[in-house]
Amino acid sequence: MALLLSLPALAEGISVRTVDLEPLEDGYLLDADFDLELTPTLADAVSHGVTLDFVLEFELWRPRAWWFDETVTAFHEHRRLSFVPVTRMYRLNQGSNYETFPSLADALRALSHVHAMPASERVTWHHGQRYEASISLRLDTSQLPKPLQIETLSSREWQLASPVHRFAVTPG
Repeated sequence: MALLLSLPALAEGISVRTVDLEPLEDGYLLDADFDLELTPTLADAVSHGVTLDFVLEFELWRPRAWWFDETVTAFHEHRRLSFVPVTRMYRLNQGSNYETFPSLADALRALSHVHAMPASERVTWHHGQRYEASISLRLDTSQLPKPLQIETLSSREWQLASPVHRFAVTPG
């Protein structure tokens, strides 16, 4: 019985479903999909006008045995999810672009999908070398209104982050 009651808690959160670096002539494009489900507190907050800021972080490096690892590229992208009461639509900002969605589920699906994001230039890669990469997505609680930032310190309902997903890449 306790296992059945804990299943909804396991479903909430962020996890990495797929990650792929697609080679092009002049670089690599990042494609990734996350499983993303808001806690009931976060879903209620966003539907009542609280903006949720997420950070997508990606890093690519070349491990070296006798020296520090060489960072090839590292970046983070901010994604902002909000509800517009006048239109009753959810708005997702990614950089300077935005989209609107009729439901929270549609907005979360778009938020959790990374498609054709430039990840690295090809000239920085050494052919045949092994590279390591990591990707993660998390809720940036420092961007919440100040009263809610205090709430995040004592409640797990406001904590939402994927584990850092590491994978190996070998350019062919």
